[in-house]
This record gives sequence, C-alpha cells and structure tokens, in this order.
Amino acid sequence: MSRGRRFGIALVAAAAVSVVLGLAGAAQSATTTFNRSRTIQFNGRPTFPIVLSPAPAIGSSTPWGTNGLAETVSAGVNVFRSGSGGIYTDADIQTALAWDRAAAALHVYTWPNLGGYSLAVPGSTEDSGLAHVVDTLTNDPSGSAIAMWKGRDEPWWGNVLPEQLEFAYCRVTSRGDPSWCGGELPLDPSRLWVTIEAPRGTAAELAPYSSVTDIHGVDIYPVRLSRPEPTLQSVGKWTRTLATASPAAPVWTTIQICASGSFDKTTGEFVLPTFQQERFMTYDAILNGARALTFFGGNQAGCFSGTDAQYGWNWTFWQSVLKPLLEEISATSPLAPALVNGAETPLITTGGKDTETALREGTSVDDLWLIAARSGAGTRTVTFKGLPRWVHRGSVYTEDRTVTASAGSFRDRFNQWDVHVYHFVEPLILRKPAPTRATVGSRITLKGRGLAAAHSVTFGGVDARFKIVSDGRLVAKVPRRATTGPIVVTSPLKQVRSRALFRIVPSAAKAPRVSGVPRLGHRLKATTGTWYGDPPTSYTFAWLGCNAHGRACKPVPGATRRTLSLGPKRLGERYRVVVTARARGGTGSARSKASAVVKG
Repeated sequence: MSRGRRFGIALVAAAAVSVVLGLAGAAQSATTTFNRSRTIQFNGRPTFPIVLSPAPAIGSSTPWGTNGLAETVSAGVNVFRSGSGGIYTDADIQTALAWDRAAAALHVYTWPNLGGYSLAVPGSTEDSGLAHVVDTLTNDPSGSAIAMWKGRDEPWWGNVLPEQLEFAYCRVTSRGDPSWCGGELPLDPSRLWVTIEAPRGTAAELAPYSSVTDIHGVDIYPVRLSRPEPTLQSVGKWTRTLATASPAAPVWTTIQICASGSFDKTTGEFVLPTFQQERFMTYDAILNGARALTFFGGNQAGCFSGTDAQYGWNWTFWQSVLKPLLEEISATSPLAPALVNGAETPLITTGGKDTETALREGTSVDDLWLIAARSGAGTRTVTFKGLPRWVHRGSVYTEDRTVTASAGSFRDRFNQWDVHVYHFVEPLILRKPAPTRATVGSRITLKGRGLAAAHSVTFGGVDARFKIVSDGRLVAKVPRRATTGPIVVTSPLKQVRSRALFRIVPSAAKAPRVSGVPRLGHRLKATTGTWYGDPPTSYTFAWLGCNAHGRACKPVPGATRRTLSLGPKRLGERYRVVVTARARGGTGSARSKASAVVKG
C-alpha cells in the first residue's frame, strides 16, 4: 500500500495543538487517527497515550486503600491493555467488556488484544470469531472506550510474514490493498491497529510490516539480573529503528516494569529499574520518536515485594518510580503540550555523541522545551548550541533550579543516565502602539517581543482581528465595539497590557440625517447619528449650504444649532449638516447626505 493512500485513509490534519485527555463515553464512539507529525489523536484531540500492560485488576485496591485503576489514572495513565491475545472464549469477551466499562467510567481507554486472530483467512473459523469479538465489543455502549486494536505480537521474531497479517488488518480497519479484505466488509475502520515488534532484526527487515499496521512499535527491557550494567540507551536505539522502518507511522515503545529477565524463580531474586533508569528510558524513547509509551509487567509476581503479592500488582514500584515519572509526562503536566506538538524546531548540538537532545514547542513558538539525555559513563559538562537568540534564563523541569543561556548557548552537568528537561519562555513585551489613538476599523501596529505566540488581542476588552508579522510585530484591526482602554495581548503563558490607554476616536456608525420640510418658512433638523467608540458626551452642529446638485458646499454663517430656519436666502439650495461628537477618546465628525432643494 502506498504512503499517499495511507495518509488519505488514516490521517487527519491537526487544526491546533491542544493537550487534552480524550474522554470516553457511551454517547460517542471513539475515533483514533494520527496527523502529519505522527501525533496520535483520540477523537481529533492530540494525545500522548500512556498505557499499562496490564493494569491492576478491576475492583482492586492499593495498599493505602484507594481504587487501583483510579490511582493509575490520576497519575496520567489513559489506556489499559485488555484481552488475552488468544482466541476469545465467551468469558474472555465478558472480561473485555468489563474493561471497556471500567475505562469508560474513568474517562480513559482500552487497547484490546486481537493477536489470536491475526492469521485469520477469509471464511475461516478465526474470521468468524474475529467478527464476533469486534462486533460485540464495539456495539456495546462501553465500546466508546476502545482506542485501538492490538495485532500480532512480535511477528518478525516469530517468523510470521507480513502477507499472513494482511487479511486481519484489512478485515478490521479496511486499510491496505482492498484485495486483502477478501470481499468482506470492514469491522471497525474508525480505530488504529498497533503491532509491537521484538528488539530484533533491522529496519529494512521490519519495514514490510508497516504496511499491515497503523502504528508500529517495539518492546525493549534492558534491566535484567544477568546484566549488572544495563544498556539503557538500547530503548532509544530500537525506537529509532522502528521510526526508520515506518517513517509515515507513529512509533510505540514498550518499557519494562518487570519482565522475564528481571527475576529468578529459583532464588527469588529480582531487579527493577531505578527511578533514574526508568526516567532515562522514558525520555530516550521520546527523544527518538515515540508517540506512545506502554509500561509492561506490573502484575509479574517475580518482582513483588512487601504487600505487592497481597494486592496483585507492583504498588511498591508504582509509588517509588512509576507514579512520579508519569506525573511528569501526563496530559495535565506542564510538559504535555510539547509531547503532542509536531512543529519544526531548530537543531540543538552538543559536540558529543553520548547526549541526545530534542527541542519541542509547547503551547507556542515562544514556549520551548529542550529534552536532553546522556548515556555516557562518568560526569561531563555538556554545552548546548543552536537555541533561539531570545533564550536567556530557563527553568530545569522538576529540579527547582535554572540555567542561563547567552547567544543561544548554555552549559550543564550530566552524570550517566541523567535526563534534564529545560523550559524556556520568551518574555511577552508590548511597547507603545502606533498610532496611540484611532477610529474603529483602523489598523494598529503593535511592537514588542514574543508577539508570535499571541492568540488574542483586545481593545478595551473587545477581541480584535490581528495578523502576526514577526515575533516583534503584529498588526491589529480596531474592533467595532471597542472603547477607550488598554490594549491587551495574550499568549498561552502570559498576558500583557499597554501602559497607556488606547483612545478610540469617535467615528460614525450611522451618519447624521437631515429631516424636516425643505420649504421657505420651515425648519430643517439634524439627528446626531450613532457613533463607534465611547458614548459621546456632547455634539456640535455646522450647517453647509450646497448647490442644487448637493455640491460646492460652504458653511452657513452662524448656523451652529441643531435646527436651520429656511428664510428667503435659502431658496434653491440643498443643505447638509456636519455633526461633531466629543467623547473620552477625542472628537470625530460626520456629514449628512444633502436635503432636497428648498422650494418656495
């Protein structure tokens, strides 16, 4: 299947980056897609999936008495893997439904495992079973909680050929070559299909599998009893390998809690990642392109300690390592916007090969996050270059300290497996506008710094249309309902207002009008008209005498009242009135249309 065709079917373009934890609910069926930056979207909302595989049991409690699933969701988990991965029994279907209902109740999602049906062929028993499982789960009201489907696990390592996976993939999603579906109707084209590989093979060998999945991932567990000094950087290397194998698809990385190599059944000995190790693996995956993370093995009894066996899940690891880590990257964290923003950013260099970096935009172009992870042994001072020139002082996320940059460069110390996340925000500064007063509809030039991040401009509290010219300049149009007051510019991180009031000069919303009978002995009367800007405090009138065509108008001496008496000298002329309104923002004038010709 061509890359262009997959984009046409599977992707939608993100209109804006907004960080939201997608909500599941019975009233709306979940739709999952990904945009051009390969950011996964739940119901159109850019989302960074954080998955537990598996989660604590439904209805289970933590050692401190809270609901187990709710505990994980509160820290940032938004997807639970469900299903055994084999052929579903009726009991398996009921269990999967229970997981969908539990997830929907917590406003998160599930990832049912359909791996047992991945080798189905048209008309087979497996095909019927696949249709029954998908139809049953999606037609239940709780089906809105299903985010994605899990396909065959580690197919390349298991000697399963890509063509063996074509039918099941096409049967469920409708994607791929139409001939793959064998004439069967698609079961669920609104959700993505995920395939996870073992850390084996080359990018070239894994690449053919990208045609039979929407999301391509890898599981890699380097912390083992047999490896006192784990190669944690292998997480990033394998993530990058999958990104190379599937350049048009999101990459999904599975990181360990506890795996088969983590414990010895005979001796009872086990090893778990430290907080530093788990944090390095998490950010190393993100640095190398991961758009979703799974944390595997919380239910492995071989790594239980304390009361974990009693509660059936590794709550010891949760409290000391996983919970504080997930809170750093959750959808409600300060970092969250940067994890789903695919905007292009400058390349940051470090002058060495053992430190990886990525610069990400957060809420705007002036909200930058620099993630840096070092794998090299010992301690080293790393010099970062290539930041925007406006970068000066930045905070170090979760570390309660700052760094100072000059000319786009700064230095910091790293130990092996250290991760530092730097946050730089350009100050939003607004200088004196030009001009300092104007009528409604006028275009005003605002200068300052950080204006490229502006998402609203108001005049006296009224929203204005504006165009960003550069980071130091934007042009705004004074809105109709504006009154004298400050100009306020708001970015996602800050709001600034002009020091002086911007004065709205009165301008006619509706021009004054001349009424009355245009005959000798009668009077003409002027209306004030209606005015944009501040409510006028006073009006003055000036009458103009014009020729029979309403042109060549000249002031009528002494005619400065609201009415004009039509004496003999007025015969044969037409009259206009100029009304001047005085308000808080200044004075403005407007001229009426000409009256009819004055007759005798």
